[in-house]
Amino acid sequence: MPRYLYKCTHCKEMVTVRHAMGENIEKCETCGEQDCMKRIPSFPIRLNKTSKEKKVGQVVKNHIEEAKKDIKKEKKEMKGDYKP
Repeated sequence: MPRYLYKCTHCKEMVTVRHAMGENIEKCETCGEQDCMKRIPSFPIRLNKTSKEKKVGQVVKNHIEEAKKDIKKEKKEMKGDYKP
């Protein structure tokens, strides 16, 4: 069952209720007033990312490349410090 958000016009209390699509809540459970509940419309938000942004996994790939460079640098430094 879908969830709906209602607001009482009398006491201004907001309530989330689950019920069938054809039903409406008319009585406020908080203040007891009849015919005072107004359903607040809610629309699902879809965020579409543009292709200009990084692809999935690109951040990880960049991190791996930077780590490889750091390891090579450390190896060179360690070879210079090693004297048999």
